[in-house]
Formats: sequence, structure tokens, C-alpha cells
Amino acid sequence: MTQQELRELYIDRLEREKQVYISKTTGISTSILSNFKNGKIELYPHLFVKLEKYLTNS
Repeated sequence: MTQQELRELYIDRLEREKQVYISKTTGISTSILSNFKNGKIELYPHLFVKLEKYLTNS
């Protein structure tokens, strides 16, 4: 999965769940998630894995 594919999955999930909830569940700060969502940053590999697992397993 690419960063852009994960970003699209994340944006879709935000229609059902709040960013704060995803942040607490994954342990990724809301500011990082916000910057990632807006295309300002790419996630570090360990954060990418955390978010990918969350989005694909729940």
C-alpha cells in the first residue's frame, strides 16, 4: 500500500470516526494525522504500519 492509498483510506474512515479517537487508538498524535491527511507529510514507516493495521483490521 502506498502513502496516498493509506491517506485515502484514512480520509474515508474520518467520515465515520473522529480523528481524536483514531489518534488515541493508534498512539499517533492528532497533529501528525492532520498533516498526513492534508498531504503535508508522509508517515514514518512505524507510524504507517500502525495506521494501516488500524484501518484494515477494524
